[in-house]
Amino acid sequence: MARSLLTVPLLLTVTAAALAWLVLGPAAALAFVALALLEIAMAADSSVPMAGIAGRLHSPARRLFLSLGIVAGVLAMRLVLPPVAVVVGSAEDPTATVGEAVSAPGAFAAHLQEVRPGLAAFGAAFIWLVFAEYLFNTDRASRRSWLGRLEARLAAVARPRVWSLATATTGVVLTTVLVGAADGWSGAAVLPVLVGGAAGVGAYLGSKRLATWALHGGGATGTDTASVGTGPGAWRVHVYASTVVFERGLVVFMLFEILDGVYSLSGAGVLGADGLGALGQAAVGAAAIGVGALFLARLTAHLDEAAGLKRLRYLKAGAAYVLGVLSVLLWTSLLVPIPGALVGWFGTVVIGLALTSSLPWRAWVRRARLRVRSA
Repeated sequence: MARSLLTVPLLLTVTAAALAWLVLGPAAALAFVALALLEIAMAADSSVPMAGIAGRLHSPARRLFLSLGIVAGVLAMRLVLPPVAVVVGSAEDPTATVGEAVSAPGAFAAHLQEVRPGLAAFGAAFIWLVFAEYLFNTDRASRRSWLGRLEARLAAVARPRVWSLATATTGVVLTTVLVGAADGWSGAAVLPVLVGGAAGVGAYLGSKRLATWALHGGGATGTDTASVGTGPGAWRVHVYASTVVFERGLVVFMLFEILDGVYSLSGAGVLGADGLGALGQAAVGAAAIGVGALFLARLTAHLDEAAGLKRLRYLKAGAAYVLGVLSVLLWTSLLVPIPGALVGWFGTVVIGLALTSSLPWRAWVRRARLRVRSA
């Protein structure tokens, strides 16, 4: 099964690498392979929460989400959102910004770094609120706690949405105060963090409001979409799907572009392929993102078909805690640098622990003991 999942992405990787070798040279091919493998590794982490999203959708919205929505969402967030962020954050000319992103990715990455504090604050608040849906169990779903009594108590608090907003607001205010204290209360440092955090909370509430409108308009009475997708208002489910694609796309954007600090279209230069030129680096980065997005869609579809989240009961919890750790790292990065190794591996470690704890170790040990006794 793993072979079938990897066949198309690996074939594309090999084909694109060969084409890059012929057109741009061996440095471009090696840079593309390295970036593509990194994208595939990150897609393996993201596939778990994506499968959870797919499980909340009804056909045909689920089919659209798994086939086209994931790929389009990832590409849009990785390739379109950075120029939009620079335009909004620094009032640059949109046409010039897009041109710079393609023709001068190094210079564009510097401009993206200038607006990073506001973006990191935005992402931290937004992603924390998405994580808080699990932490405080806003849907009141029946589940087994992964981390024991404390998690169970947090999942049973009264008014979970109030707790979600209160904790997010606390994070925004605390980070703003710490950034201000470290920078001598310079408005240039404090204002982007405060405005970005408030915008993140507002964007989350707006996204949820849009999702609720789409579901209620389609005939649902809550977050369950099982009864939606077959009537004349089925298009509203696709609106709902777009909100969850936006959530996951924003997470990937924050992890790669903001927390890691490397602009995707200039990633080839980071790997030692500076001789490619700006357009060559942009082409290599965009192609690697496309390979990762395709692999993410295929792996998510496999998890959804195999009901992997139901059989491996703690994977959903692990995916949620990846979001929680990411939001904390984004807030922390406004105060101190985050090591690259931590950025690259924390998701893999959390998902790995969730997977390991989901396996039926006790049953396997019991069977082994019975075999030894019977022998």
